Amino acid sequence: MKHLILFCDYGLDDAAATISVFLQAHRFDRIDIVPIGGNVPVAVAYRNCFTLLSLFENVLDKVRVVDTRHLSQPSEYLADIHGADGMGDLFQATVPVGAVTTCLFEDWLSDLKGTETVISLGPMTLVQPLMEQNEHPLVIMGGCIHTPPNFKGYEFNHCLDQEAFAYCAPKAQAVITLDTCRVPALDIRNKPLPESGVYADILRRNIEISYERKENGCYVWDDVAVAYVLYPERFTTITETDPHGNTYLHGVYGSDLPYFQKT
Repeated sequence: MKHLILFCDYGLDDAAATISVFLQAHRFDRIDIVPIGGNVPVAVAYRNCFTLLSLFENVLDKVRVVDTRHLSQPSEYLADIHGADGMGDLFQATVPVGAVTTCLFEDWLSDLKGTETVISLGPMTLVQPLMEQNEHPLVIMGGCIHTPPNFKGYEFNHCLDQEAFAYCAPKAQAVITLDTCRVPALDIRNKPLPESGVYADILRRNIEISYERKENGCYVWDDVAVAYVLYPERFTTITETDPHGNTYLHGVYGSDLPYFQKT
């Protein structure tokens, strides 16, 4: 797992997931971040990516940002869930960090070898061409099996590009669904959170918004998908078919530890 790829549509949970990777950056030789449309339009996702990078200068030599702003992508602006800026309105937006390598999606795609580990945290519109080229090791956050859907009869990422989800999900090593996340160990309310730092700020903002929205629990969906890559021993997978006829390896969390706790 030397080369990691993150597809992020930069809602608040994408920010938490990205920071989880940054905090474990020593485990990777390269980290490619692909900002995409989803929770916010792609231009906002791109800006949010650089805002996070400006807070973690120690990882810049490992990071490459893939520019997809010129490509047509689905998105819904979910300000009531993720804040006006998509990341909980916690940060000052920044200009691009000059030390970060950037490249266009098409050039980047042609440079991949097929061995990179891919984590998809948004709609799979641009994951599909990557998987068509080479079937990379893939972890997806999306979908639901038994848990009620959260967006127009689907899980949000699934809804925004149903065809791409149907193509990619059966090829994934694990699909981290709404069912995966909605278990007591993954509800971060009343859990011992890190005392300080950007990651702690994001988790607390997730909790605040969950109370404002009168939600039954607080689950940081995309961060759990990253936990599958960082702590695979805490998960198992079972083959299941969702209500829309997609069959895939469904992730099941099997630990009493909070997903973000190292030991």
